[in-house]
Amino acid sequence: MNDKIKLIWKKGDGEMPERVRKNCESAQDELLLMTLDLPTEIINTIRYNADKNAKTVNHYICEIVLNNMVPAP
Repeated sequence: MNDKIKLIWKKGDGEMPERVRKNCESAQDELLLMTLDLPTEIINTIRYNADKNAKTVNHYICEIVLNNMVPAP
């Protein structure tokens, strides 16, 4: 096994590279979808719609929640 690991970015290095940011967002999206414990068909629809609207799954779900919130009387 190779003991050499290439460090791409670490906190405090400035702005996160695009490749690293996309990987982090993808991981966050998958964790959110697993946490929601939705049926596979719904998860696939969420992924499709988020991709179609050029948003992360997290942003797409946040938008749905915010648009459907009803203010308390």
